[in-house]
Amino acid sequence: MDSYKSIIEIGSFSIKTIIYSELNQEFSIIGTGKTRSRGYTGEEIENFDDFIDSIKNSIVQAEKQANYIIRDTYILITNQSVQIKKTQKDLNLNGAIVEKNDLRKISKIKIPKDENYHYNLYTSHYKIDDKLITDNPIGLNCNKLSIISLVSIFDIKQINLLNNIFQKLQIKILNFLDSTTSYYFYLKNKPKTKTNVVLIDYGFNNINIIVIKNKILHFIKKIPQGSKKISNDLVNIHNISFDFAEKLKISTIDLSDTRNSIVEIPIWEEFGDNKKKNVGHDNLKEITLDRLDETFELVLKSLPKDKTFYSYIFTGGGSKLKNFYNYFRAKFGYDIQFLEPPKTCGITKVLNDASIMSLYSSFWLLTNKSSKNDEFTQKIDSFSNKIWYKRFVDLL
Repeated sequence: MDSYKSIIEIGSFSIKTIIYSELNQEFSIIGTGKTRSRGYTGEEIENFDDFIDSIKNSIVQAEKQANYIIRDTYILITNQSVQIKKTQKDLNLNGAIVEKNDLRKISKIKIPKDENYHYNLYTSHYKIDDKLITDNPIGLNCNKLSIISLVSIFDIKQINLLNNIFQKLQIKILNFLDSTTSYYFYLKNKPKTKTNVVLIDYGFNNINIIVIKNKILHFIKKIPQGSKKISNDLVNIHNISFDFAEKLKISTIDLSDTRNSIVEIPIWEEFGDNKKKNVGHDNLKEITLDRLDETFELVLKSLPKDKTFYSYIFTGGGSKLKNFYNYFRAKFGYDIQFLEPPKTCGITKVLNDASIMSLYSSFWLLTNKSSKNDEFTQKIDSFSNKIWYKRFVDLL
């Protein structure tokens, strides 16, 4: 009999939902939903009722498609409040061969507990005698075995707020996920991914930069320079509504178009008649290019300075700008690739693009635990708070 689970992404631009089924360790996405975020800035809730309605509408879309009612869910958080840290624990083996039981021992990591935060712990990789890096140390001789883990840290205030919201929706939250670890594990395990990668998630409010060097998480940074700034520029210069500016950004403005066609735009007025004016496409393109130049000069300056050759991969809704590839290659001299979910993954075709990749990566993380490996889950009481440590030991 099938069992069902769901993941809901709380994004600054949209709320996305997927429902997936499991039968004989085979996972299938059977329902998707996406609605515009209302009453939520990406960091703060401005209108509680509007925010709940936008979550509910996304859920209902997925439920109708899957013919299933969500009772519990994982929540994906993508804003700046999530912190990612590395931790290391060592086990002395005095030249012995590493066995599976050694991985069990070393996985019992204790990190400082703070009642103000919720933690998830993921195994990244192992080190042998501080020299050899490996994903599977079993069978190797060593004096010291080290486990390197990634810790996702969530502000408990945000956790409590989301718990209250979903309690109102009569949905239990199973755990919280973050986009950085989801992207990292997905890319590291993707067969065709290069060893050294710069992933740029060009989102609505922020740009999330993830640098993977020798298949290890090397550098992360969030920059508050999302594609929303392009829409704001269009609003301020041409006095149009924000929704129409979004439509222009995604559907009309072509970064390679040189024909300078005329675009008819409505002028926003709080009171009075609806008026329209004609604007040359070159004007709209120039506004967009100015903002893109400023944004990605800042992004490239923020990257680590070393001589490693990196492959550049873009994802997120901002990367959907028309002819973004041509722009980035001409301006900065880099060939880039785009990261999107597989066409056959089960996500509705109209929603299956780079803007839903963070949610798909989280789905991949939850469903691709090898049956040969152990999953260690520990429930820890920290003061009055229950903190879940989700461990995917030897996941990689």
